[in-house]
Amino acid sequence: MLLLLTLVVVTLPAILSEIFQRILIPRLIAKGFVSKDVHKIGEPLIPEPVGPAISFSFIVTLMLLLPLTSKWALLAGIAASSGLASLIGLLDDIAPLGAKIKPVLLILPAFLLVATGEIIPRPYLPLLGRARLYYAYWLILLAMFTVFSNAVNMMDALNSMLPSSVYAATMPLIPVLLVLNNLDSLLALLALLSSMLPYYLRNRYPAKVFGGDSNSLFIGAAIASIAAASNTEAFFSIALLPFMVSGFSVIASVGGLMERHEISRRPVMLEKGKIKANPDPKAPMSLIAILTSDKPKMEPEIVRNISLISLMSGLLACLTFFLLTPR
Repeated sequence: MLLLLTLVVVTLPAILSEIFQRILIPRLIAKGFVSKDVHKIGEPLIPEPVGPAISFSFIVTLMLLLPLTSKWALLAGIAASSGLASLIGLLDDIAPLGAKIKPVLLILPAFLLVATGEIIPRPYLPLLGRARLYYAYWLILLAMFTVFSNAVNMMDALNSMLPSSVYAATMPLIPVLLVLNNLDSLLALLALLSSMLPYYLRNRYPAKVFGGDSNSLFIGAAIASIAAASNTEAFFSIALLPFMVSGFSVIASVGGLMERHEISRRPVMLEKGKIKANPDPKAPMSLIAILTSDKPKMEPEIVRNISLISLMSGLLACLTFFLLTPR
């Protein structure tokens, strides 16, 4: 049965995502839902957002799994919380919600997960093992949803930078979920990675589609849900450290939460087809700017560097669990 379920979650979401994207993309183009790829010469117009196709394929897959698992309420909670985050992102794609309102709204998906009654406030922590955080845990959970969602959102800057970094950071945690025998969270993670595959192939350089906030916020909330459901919040946080460092660098350098269109100076510039850090001392500092501060680089090279950093962070999270966490 486990082998059959695994086969389903690694194939069905990708198939559904491909079908839904093929349906959605021409309609986005026909309705004029396109965005400029500002890191390309000529700034070509790219259809956006295709996030609903990705999130819907993930949700449909989890719904189909409900009769086959004993923890159906937990899977339903993961689907509902990530789906709500995708809806919030879609609203932001259509009419920007504002940099201060969006983080508050992203707390709401956590309540849907908690409402299942399946979340146990006993996370695994490095050196300490299974902790008891019956009171502080719920505030941490709310913060985790908005931090993860916004951190993943801010990593969506270059072609395939988001999906490749998510793959690199989260795949090393698959052995952790296996050892903990948390099969429902494992199936959800595999379904998430599978649903992203057709998008990754289209979003690779040069990108043919953009996911939008409906994609990035969905992915962030899905990861937060999976982490909470498996009590591995600390290790997913370690895995997403490059995401959070990148987001914090931008927020700190601009003096607070701002939408991209509200930032007058861009952190990077385009020079003869290559990306380089903006030399203006008042320009925001981002992970891309840090990696291009010494010399301009091609977009795929930057994405490879960031994916490698994310992979190292994911491996660190995995090693931290196996070597430093009592079970």
